[in-house]
Amino acid sequence: MTGALRRLHADQSGVTLSELLVAVSVAMVILVAVGGFFTATLRAGSTNTTSDQNARSASIVMNSLTRYVHAASLLPKADGSYAAALTEAAPTRTTFYAYINLDGNSTDKPVQIRYSVNAAKRIVLDQWDGTANNGFWTFPATTQTPTRSVVVGGPVASPTVDGDPLFEYLGANGTIVPTQSDGTLAATQLGNVRAVRVNLELGSSTAGLSGNTHIQNTLYLFNVVYGTNTGGTP
Repeated sequence: MTGALRRLHADQSGVTLSELLVAVSVAMVILVAVGGFFTATLRAGSTNTTSDQNARSASIVMNSLTRYVHAASLLPKADGSYAAALTEAAPTRTTFYAYINLDGNSTDKPVQIRYSVNAAKRIVLDQWDGTANNGFWTFPATTQTPTRSVVVGGPVASPTVDGDPLFEYLGANGTIVPTQSDGTLAATQLGNVRAVRVNLELGSSTAGLSGNTHIQNTLYLFNVVYGTNTGGTP
């Protein structure tokens, strides 16, 4: 017995190659599992941060649109008629008059507002101040430099992952006003618009990208008579 124990303690051959390979394989499996979990955790955290930032930015954009579109108004003309509230209606661009006290002064002044998507796929708010003449207001062409221009947020994807454009236009019956082949409304159709549906997918110009925030809201033109389909007189 003593001789057997002596021989056992004297055996310094160590582990075999097969045992070493098994140990390495098990260690690699553990390392890959732990590394994958760590990577997934980092990606999830990054996605959550991006989603939160995009949600905040989308909220800012929608609040800006809501404030101005709700204030869209018919514009009185010197001949006693009224110009339609909207002067341009396109999938990624909408221009309209807004008759509201925007600067805190006691006198309300109409402004011409345009929301559009620039080359960087960001939403831009342009504003043109009008010129008063005997109580009536005129505005420069939108090709001229705006009085104020600010990037509201973005980038945005239009059409969205659902295939919807940034802006859609609804008539008095609540349905989408048919567009021309290029997606815009003709000048004769502008007076029929009673609401603007905003399909906002913000975060990337690529629709459906992970982390994008998608919001849809219908903004009614409260200062335009809703019960009629034609512009002209309120």
